[in-house]
Amino acid sequence: MADDVLRVEDIVATASLDVRVLAGGDGLRREVLWAHSCEMKDPKRFLGPHELLMTVGLCVPTDPAEQVAFVADLDEAGLAGFMLGDHDPAPPLSAEMFAEADRRGCPILLAGEQVAYAVVARHVAAANSSTQSLQVLKLSKLYHVATYANRDLRS
Repeated sequence: MADDVLRVEDIVATASLDVRVLAGGDGLRREVLWAHSCEMKDPKRFLGPHELLMTVGLCVPTDPAEQVAFVADLDEAGLAGFMLGDHDPAPPLSAEMFAEADRRGCPILLAGEQVAYAVVARHVAAANSSTQSLQVLKLSKLYHVATYANRDLRS
């Protein structure tokens, strides 16, 4: 995290998280602001830009063409990528899905079987908390300056 922004590559590089890249490796520099678990049919509705989808695979379609569309939808919604658990509910992932992820640079990650999603979410939250605190402080300072700008034109 040299530039104070958590990236997908930072999650992969954290050995204790046991996460590896399956496809979309060109997107490892994507920023991650939040990580959230979702099993709903259309997860992009419940997540926002720069968020990492964590799933056991229930929301991942089984048909290869639908898997390609799934990756495209997540990428176009601005998600950081998605992390699939190494669990039984996960459908087989197709070569077409991997090719689409590679083409788009949309990371598909695999979490080890013992990885608790809450641990990944806490890691992301902790990594981003100091940056977010600084942003709030800067915003507060701007409000303060704007409030008193009419009283002291020189400042």
